[in-house]
Amino acid sequence: MALDKATIAKRYAVALFELTHDQGTDTETLAELSALRDVLEQNPEFTKALLSLRIDEAAKKKMLATLSEGTSQVVGNLIQMTYDYRRIQNLPAIITKYEELVHKAAGIVNAEVQTAVPLSDDQVSRLKEKLVQRYQANEVRLTQSVDENLLGGVIVKANDQILDGSLATKLAAIRQSIIR
Repeated sequence: MALDKATIAKRYAVALFELTHDQGTDTETLAELSALRDVLEQNPEFTKALLSLRIDEAAKKKMLATLSEGTSQVVGNLIQMTYDYRRIQNLPAIITKYEELVHKAAGIVNAEVQTAVPLSDDQVSRLKEKLVQRYQANEVRLTQSVDENLLGGVIVKANDQILDGSLATKLAAIRQSIIR
């Protein structure tokens, strides 16, 4: 039975997190992996070359050595393992899942906020305070986007949850209560 990308990413990330968390190297490992993810995302042809049947194994080994150059043993082992098991294409997803685990352990919540108009600094501060309380976090990092299709209100995506405080949703709820 083939595993999906999310399951693979989670399994590898959890195993890596358990190892680095026990060693107290979460932050350093995350920094290395984030740089690695940037390289892979900026050069998608690199991963395609590693998976290609047209490129000989010796050339692929050189490419892997270049990719692993200057990394810690843990990160180098992860690169090699994902290549050996033909999961190198999943490496960015593994890194993203690992990042989530590190942030969760540190009490950091990453939140995406959609609004109809940009939030003021005061509104951002109040929203962060509410999210810190809701998620019992040490820190909330907000990424804001403006969606002109929203009538008003806020939609927040954080910790695999969507908090929909948009005006359209509120109006729909009112409409439903009237119909009942």
